[in-house]
Amino acid sequence: MLFACSTLIVSCNQGTQKPASAEQTSVKGAAKFAFSEEIHNFGSLKAGEVVAYTFTFKNEGTQPLIINSVDAGCNCTEVKLPEQPVEPGQEGNIEVIYNSAGEAGRQLKTIILFSNAEPSQMKLYIKADVKNDIIEINS
Repeated sequence: MLFACSTLIVSCNQGTQKPASAEQTSVKGAAKFAFSEEIHNFGSLKAGEVVAYTFTFKNEGTQPLIINSVDAGCNCTEVKLPEQPVEPGQEGNIEVIYNSAGEAGRQLKTIILFSNAEPSQMKLYIKADVKNDIIEINS
């Protein structure tokens, strides 16, 4: 009876193990952002000015980098993404256009990129000090 129980336990455990070849067939590596700059300061702006900056990055990973979506946080910021995947070792550009209309004072805007890279979320920042005579006079 003891022999029958131990045979049953061994045969049950064998069915739950992953085959060694499953790890070998999985895709190795990932895409990886490497930005030359993650924060850009536009400096002093007069309310209503529209300015743009292009963030440059390199894919230092081993897979093509695909940006799936972006969260610019507000309607004052527009983001233009690469149209094609960025291959390993290649560079890509992300253009950020900021409209300072209706803004006043120090501004910090966060742009969140969602991608297949490791990590899957990347944050970029733009800063500006917006002078708005109308808002400042009425404050």
